[in-house]
Amino acid sequence: MYDLVIRGGRLFDPGIALDATGDLAIANGKIVALGPGLAGEARETISAEGLWVLPGLIDLHVHAFEYATDYGVPPDAVGVRSGVTTIVDQGSAGPLNLPAFRKFIAEPAATETLLFLNISAVGTAKGSMLPALHGPDSVELDATIAAIADNRDLVRGIKTHAEMGGLARWGTAVLALARQAADATGVPLYVHTGQLIDPGDHPLPPPDTVLPRALPLLRGGDVLAHCFTKEAGGVVSGDGAVQPAVFAALARGVQLDVAHGAHFSFAAAEAALAAGVRPDLVSSDVHADFSRPHSRTAYYGLTQTMSKLLALGLSLADVVAMATSRPAAVLGEAGRLGSLDVGHQADVTVVALEEGDHVFRDMAGQTRVGRLRLVPRLAVKRGRIHLAGEPAAIFVAPTDAAQRSPGADDRKPR
Repeated sequence: MYDLVIRGGRLFDPGIALDATGDLAIANGKIVALGPGLAGEARETISAEGLWVLPGLIDLHVHAFEYATDYGVPPDAVGVRSGVTTIVDQGSAGPLNLPAFRKFIAEPAATETLLFLNISAVGTAKGSMLPALHGPDSVELDATIAAIADNRDLVRGIKTHAEMGGLARWGTAVLALARQAADATGVPLYVHTGQLIDPGDHPLPPPDTVLPRALPLLRGGDVLAHCFTKEAGGVVSGDGAVQPAVFAALARGVQLDVAHGAHFSFAAAEAALAAGVRPDLVSSDVHADFSRPHSRTAYYGLTQTMSKLLALGLSLADVVAMATSRPAAVLGEAGRLGSLDVGHQADVTVVALEEGDHVFRDMAGQTRVGRLRLVPRLAVKRGRIHLAGEPAAIFVAPTDAAQRSPGADDRKPR
């Protein structure tokens, strides 16, 4: 007897070369069978006919330390209620407020919520990046190393920055400290690029000098974020070419994450793709409006970002892998997350793949038309069902009714 069978969907997992219509069976929080005719042995059945059944999506870059930061969003709003079964907060918390992140964010969430610890001791409390919180004096190296060692279940890496304002103020000193902490603990770095921090009275360096100075400190397994940024100092140089230092970093095994956020640019993406530079990972970098502190609202998410990559010509198989098996490997969880293979944790995302002339907008105001759009319908986390929708429809303060588990009659995704 299975606990749950998702019946009749298009089972699609490029990580294990799975593409077939059939049933997926879950028992005791794990995927236990794939194939036809499983529904007759289930305590509960959900029809996914006409829908795509994917490994539970992983959003490697969100900001979900709500209330403790002025741009945090509710973890389940960007998680299971958006069809995402695992989220990773990128640097909202540092070693000093890590216990609060665990108790008030990660533990209560239905979404599995992990963290890349900020190299700053207090994380990123303000979305507009107070420089005083991010210089080398904000780093407590021994405390950072101890926090990672004591919280391996939650902390999977270190978040830091390599951008013009920080380089103007401190050079590569903060990045070098992050490198030391990563080497001491064996976790990857996740590095922001694209102008961000106010340089104050310090003259900004030429944009195309930032990554040549920063990238030599990155190693195989580290991740460079915002690879399609519209901001200066990114992967694509001022003349529209990919910087040579980027190719050298990729050859060492540094990975690229789209990390949409306030950065995503179709023009930068097209320039990078034309040069043969393809992202390894896709994430949303979803956060609340920086101009409305503590608004807890946002209007995009992981599936919207994935749809924009489809509009750029990437294949569905590549885009799904970028949000499932590849981030699972970055997190050290390839044996548990990011796959529909039997024995993996029962994390599943059910989506509609809508055809039509869909208009997508980037953060520079440019638009592109794509033929396909991913629309989340259902998330299953550790075998538990959560109805899902697009963030624009659900980013509101949850009511009691919205928080309760759906009844059996409500569970067929539409």
